[in-house]
Amino acid sequence: MIKVFEWVGTICGLAGAALLASNVALSPWGWWLFLTSSASLCIYGLNARAYGILLLNLGFVLTNLVGISRVWLPYIQAAS
Repeated sequence: MIKVFEWVGTICGLAGAALLASNVALSPWGWWLFLTSSASLCIYGLNARAYGILLLNLGFVLTNLVGISRVWLPYIQAAS
């Protein structure tokens, strides 16, 4: 089961990077994929006792939340 978190983190991270780099209309969804990736890899790091991976991805969770707030909050505010 722990391998599932490792692979979800890897695949979502790669997909998120591809979306953000492509700079298309769907690019903002890359932040959500990055957040999913980081959260999955946090779970993996904790269960595998890979504390370096855990710490790195906790930092990424924070930066992903900043990215989401900068991209999605203005969109939500404009829609209401």
